[in-house]
Amino acid sequence: MSISGNKFLVQFGMAKAVLHFNSDISLTFTITEKNGEPQEITETVAIKMTELRPRLFLVTWQEASGTTVTQVHDYENNAIYSNWTSGNGEFTNLKGTLRSI
Repeated sequence: MSISGNKFLVQFGMAKAVLHFNSDISLTFTITEKNGEPQEITETVAIKMTELRPRLFLVTWQEASGTTVTQVHDYENNAIYSNWTSGNGEFTNLKGTLRSI
């Protein structure tokens, strides 16, 4: 399965985002909601994407702020597991849903 060129809506409960896979090495994410408030935060990042099994991917990147992100995208079960460490060292992990848009 190739996810390049596709867009996905991600919902974590406290946040919503759109992930646009520009290629196998580039992702543009747009945070559209955070803590119930509309947002429009967009960044394009270089990614490393590893297919663990069909329809299951490990996706990692580092943002301009220094935040590092590791996500598991399970397209078979429409689930996403996200872990990130902010530039100040705070660690967060969430489970959410993802669907193609």
